Amino acid sequence: MQRAVNSHDDYRPGGQLNLDAGLSWRATPLVNALLQFNAHVRDRDHGAAAEPEDTGNRMLSLSPGLSVAAGSVGRIYAFVQLPLYQYVNGTQLTQDWSAVIGWRQRF
Repeated sequence: MQRAVNSHDDYRPGGQLNLDAGLSWRATPLVNALLQFNAHVRDRDHGAAAEPEDTGNRMLSLSPGLSVAAGSVGRIYAFVQLPLYQYVNGTQLTQDWSAVIGWRQRF
């Protein structure tokens, strides 16, 4: 959950809530199959400098991915995020899909 605690020049961004749930299956000793469900809700912006009619959204996505062992304490992971539901207020840009690649390291 994220909410602005202050405003600047009569503008305050809308609060947002992200909920994520995921599963991991061990496909081989080195590879895990991953699946996430992602939900995102964002309120409209506020203030005289805001454009509330063109802000705020609700989105639900499915994110399949893989995680591969990289050494004894690291993993490389990748997800492709596919929208299941998107609703935006007014005119906003949305994505048909997105991707993330990352590295996780244990110390």
